[in-house]
Amino acid sequence: MALAAVATVRNYDLFWHLAAGRWIVEHRALPLSDPFAVASDRHEWVNGEWLFEVAAWGATRVVSIEGLSWLRGLLAASVFTATFVLARRVTDPRNAFLLSAVAFAGASPTLDFRPSSFALLFVVASLSVRSPIAHAIVSLLWINIHPSALLAPGIAALSTRRVIPVVASALALLVNPHGIEAILSPLRLMSYVSSGTFVNAEWLPSRVTQFPLVYLCIGAAAVVFIVRRAEWWRVLLFAGFTYLAIRHVRNQGLFFAAFPLLVAPLLPELSPRFRRIVAAAGVAAIALVAITTDHRTGVAPERFPERAVARLRETGLQGNIYNPDQYGGYLIWTFYPEKRVLTDGRNELYRTYIPEYAAARNDQRAWRALLQKYAIDLAVDEYRSPLDVRDAATGRQSSMPASLAYWPRDEWALIAYDEAAMVFARRAAFQPEVLAQWELRGVVPDR
Repeated sequence: MALAAVATVRNYDLFWHLAAGRWIVEHRALPLSDPFAVASDRHEWVNGEWLFEVAAWGATRVVSIEGLSWLRGLLAASVFTATFVLARRVTDPRNAFLLSAVAFAGASPTLDFRPSSFALLFVVASLSVRSPIAHAIVSLLWINIHPSALLAPGIAALSTRRVIPVVASALALLVNPHGIEAILSPLRLMSYVSSGTFVNAEWLPSRVTQFPLVYLCIGAAAVVFIVRRAEWWRVLLFAGFTYLAIRHVRNQGLFFAAFPLLVAPLLPELSPRFRRIVAAAGVAAIALVAITTDHRTGVAPERFPERAVARLRETGLQGNIYNPDQYGGYLIWTFYPEKRVLTDGRNELYRTYIPEYAAARNDQRAWRALLQKYAIDLAVDEYRSPLDVRDAATGRQSSMPASLAYWPRDEWALIAYDEAAMVFARRAAFQPEVLAQWELRGVVPDR
């Protein structure tokens, strides 16, 4: 599983996590508000993932960004080896192997080196431990790594059916730098997500056509629960994880971490003729992940503007950077504190900016006002579909490359591009002879 799960870094948020870890280590404190972006709201930043960030920053210094691809494999293997070891105590080892292998395959598309992936380890731990002290330790660590720790008291309640572990787990959630805010802030974010103000692929529902294995596992578990007359608390736990997985794509990993442990005790002993079949099916599930995973190390060049940003860094040009949110983390990691970005993937910190941006994308005057408000002198923009524009004088409608509409070449100079993004510099902000050294004339990458 470890080798099968080695993959390129694809998660956009990883890099602002690394930058936050670096900031915390350098300042020996948590930032009171966001230090990285110019468009973020100036209120308190409740960073419930600080412990992961510090550890990830330390790991990166040892193994580099390329090494994180290998750490992803080790993380995935750790989670699902743990489920196998625990499940085989209560069922045939081949059953445990198949359940863990299928769960590994199901979690792989959404698993990366990130806080939510480490949360899978805590799901496994909270379903397995029984003593109040153990539940308290799990909750204490979990709440400082990922907000999904709010599940811990509920898991303790249903898995132990005793009051003391629940109380110990709930109180331990308060042992964090933000106190009660670490509990309330994720709830506010859930409300914000439900408002429809922004669209984030991780917060979308899990569609059957896109994630069929989720629904196959749900259906198989339902059949087992009915046939084997599962205990009520087991059904409730499974229903909770099922709801989370269907409601948001980002929660699928939590479901697959719990799936083997909740189903394994209900499976019957295998007859000799089925043992090899079940074991082969488990091997096939792991092999499927190995075959379909991009095993390059480092960052995925089609997702991150690595070469274009390297050229921007080489120019030495200074100023605030416009960027779509998915590039924000990578730019923060690369340029902070020399340059500041406009936005990133922490949607909850941009409640003012998000509607501003939505309006500006369709209004030229609002677009110019947005760039002026945030003093944007540089831009790292994604490729977009051509735009239909109407000439104000003649009324004629035509199609034009998006980069010419948003970054007209008489005002902005193209200085770099790669397969992920284009980089522009505002002509009025820099000396003409400086831009002349770097400008790529006569090139329209998105034509």
